Amino acid sequence: MRQPIKQELICKWIDHEQTSKKPCSKTYNTMHELVNHVTLAHVGGPELSSHICFWEECPRDGKAFKAKYKLINHIRVHTGEKPFPCPFSGCGKVFARSENLKIHKRTHTGEKPFKCEFEGCDRKFANSSDRKKHSHVHTSDKPYYCKVRGCDKSYTHPSSLRKHMKAHCRFSPPPCVNTCETYHSSTAHREDPLSPISEPHRCHSASLSPQVANLNEWYVCQGNAGPNQPHGPSSDVSS
Repeated sequence: MRQPIKQELICKWIDHEQTSKKPCSKTYNTMHELVNHVTLAHVGGPELSSHICFWEECPRDGKAFKAKYKLINHIRVHTGEKPFPCPFSGCGKVFARSENLKIHKRTHTGEKPFKCEFEGCDRKFANSSDRKKHSHVHTSDKPYYCKVRGCDKSYTHPSSLRKHMKAHCRFSPPPCVNTCETYHSSTAHREDPLSPISEPHRCHSASLSPQVANLNEWYVCQGNAGPNQPHGPSSDVSS
């Protein structure tokens, strides 16, 4: 029987009061030990009024949280701790935040507490984010923009934009096949009425903005941003 690989968990918290600015670097064999160390040795108790993450290369760059529990939730991004397992038999999924577990459990129960707020629509959703995406079908808003240069298509729902983006990779010649394959599904070569392509043998991935390397990323809502203003997918860093 193959022995499990022993994993070493390293604390990369930097003591900002030291001049060396080197990470703690203490190692632990279990997640429980690492989390206890970070909480007790670095995060501190209720007497601290400032709640800042000093984990090495943290993208928050010293921006403080308003509460200690928010800092603790955030640190799980660095440690990989996921203390909230799904209680449903056979599922096996685990989550870093209790809110995410609560939303996930609705996939088992079928609960959809978020009703569409537009009169006459009886659609319901498991989370507020899906309801927000749906709401655009009732308005003239089309906040999901195609980011391929020269294409001004926009859509009410990210699923429509995902479908449209496949069209930019259709009939691709060999030089750009790798970029296109990052997005293709088994249906990617079917006729698509949303396709804006006027040159069927040209791969439009070559016309992407420099920031756009993976077409699969370009289905996030851009809010008030206009078409052809490149934006990357937003990172989930709590404040």
